[in-house]
Amino acid sequence: MSKFNPGVYTGIANSNGYDSLPSKIKVAVTLSEDRIEKVEILSHGEIKGVGYGLKTSPVETIPNEIVKHQSLGIPPVIGAERTSQGIIKAVTRAIAKSGAKTASLSKKVAREPHKDEERFVDFLVLGGGAGGLAAGVQARQAGADVLIVEAAGVTGGSAARSGGKVMAPGTKWQKAVGIYDSPDMLFDYMMEQSRGKADPKKIRFFCDRAYENLLWLEKCGWKCQDVESIHESIVPWRVYNSEGGHYMSAGQGGHITYAMHEEYERLGGEIVFNCSLKELIYEGGAVKGAICEYAGGGTLTVRANNVLLATGGFAANREKVESLYPQMKGYFTDVPKTNVGTGIDAAVAVGAKEFVSPGVQVNYMSLTPALVGINEEAGLILDASGRRVVNEWSYQYVVGDALMRSKSDHGWYISCGNEIYDSVVKAFAAGPTPGTPDIFADSLEELADKMGVEFDVLKATVERYNEFAESGVDEDFGKPAKFLFPIKGPRYAAFYYTPCITVTFGGLITDLCGRVLDKEDKPIPGLFSTGETSPAGIYGTIYPGCGTSIGAAVLWGRVAAMMATNQPVF
Repeated sequence: MSKFNPGVYTGIANSNGYDSLPSKIKVAVTLSEDRIEKVEILSHGEIKGVGYGLKTSPVETIPNEIVKHQSLGIPPVIGAERTSQGIIKAVTRAIAKSGAKTASLSKKVAREPHKDEERFVDFLVLGGGAGGLAAGVQARQAGADVLIVEAAGVTGGSAARSGGKVMAPGTKWQKAVGIYDSPDMLFDYMMEQSRGKADPKKIRFFCDRAYENLLWLEKCGWKCQDVESIHESIVPWRVYNSEGGHYMSAGQGGHITYAMHEEYERLGGEIVFNCSLKELIYEGGAVKGAICEYAGGGTLTVRANNVLLATGGFAANREKVESLYPQMKGYFTDVPKTNVGTGIDAAVAVGAKEFVSPGVQVNYMSLTPALVGINEEAGLILDASGRRVVNEWSYQYVVGDALMRSKSDHGWYISCGNEIYDSVVKAFAAGPTPGTPDIFADSLEELADKMGVEFDVLKATVERYNEFAESGVDEDFGKPAKFLFPIKGPRYAAFYYTPCITVTFGGLITDLCGRVLDKEDKPIPGLFSTGETSPAGIYGTIYPGCGTSIGAAVLWGRVAAMMATNQPVF
């Protein structure tokens, strides 16, 4: 009896896509009487350098794995799970069209185990995100024997999932559109945003080299689409989009990491995938390598005189985040599941000092149809108690910082539908969406009750805000009059704000050369760090601008490589 009805069948499923929203992935599956003969991706909208583009990306590997194992139970690519699952779901639906029972194809396929192995290299890079890839390229340019060990099945880390922006002053792109900017101006801005809490030496180092860093990325193959503002209130424009990027887009960061990945491999660099750091090798008062474990089993021991930790932050470590920042309870994040602070913990185990930051990069936003919180919507924003805490016409991370400092695990966007923002107007007109925490009411008292706040508090907040709207002067926070939309009914809406975390500010402490410091502020021989593993000194409690994290990761990844391979540091 035949297993399948021979033919070519198509299937469509939601997958990852851009802007953290589902995209459609379409496949064609060729069946013979007893086999899956071919799986072809017809169309998709995945992230370059994560969902597709690399030899190990799901679009390139999952179809072949399904055919090889004749199973839909193959393991997803670590770090690209949603794309992997989207492909498998689409193939499942295609096969179901043939009349076959897909349950017979669900046998789980185990990840391939590896034999225990020991390697010797000049420079070991743990983590293949923006910082790790930059270090790999810089070291290979000097002819060093480099090995990048990546916990996921693709490179890119959280940078690939970002908007793909980099920040720099005084560039050719600014000059082309008549914008004047300078390292001094960027320095003043970043120190102001940190409220003086950032390390001025690190900020100066970053600002003076940011443009050269951007040109270096361009030489690696990255292409700048344009320069833009990160918020209408912030000038001059100094944020640079990757191809396809725009304001608060996501996923274009893959264009940056993909370019460095390709350049690293062109230079002969090697990457080991699906292998995570277990512990650092610490001998004679110095780091001499690392012991890593493969996802499918097996140990990789790498001996090296210089080791770079570029394993990312800990935004995916919910226990740690909610322990350090209780107001973040229930937060949302889209960083890779491997971002749990592995490198930080490994370094602390050999004597490194860990910096606990009072803040994180947090944006309180609506995950419901209103979609407020990411596109400069400047209506009335309240903390969890129903109080106003910020000038809503501020950069989104300024708003997020104010809500976080108010100890709020959520916020509210209050509207009567009388605004200039399409998403708010449409959501207000559509009314309640079942299954969401958004609230609609016919009176302010009813709204307070549904929000779980004291009516007297909400009433006082709204009345004072309406006074400002009428006079055109915001005496509390200085919001411009054109953004003071009165809250006077007759119908009210409160759109629920969930804290969303991307970048964590705590981690290892490093010097200007990227060397990890111990508890006596002395460099630990052989150990370097970059990116979110060691962001201390770059931030206060506010994320200063799109492109800061990627730019800093790339810069200090390169600096660490220069130090490790005896290259002049700029």
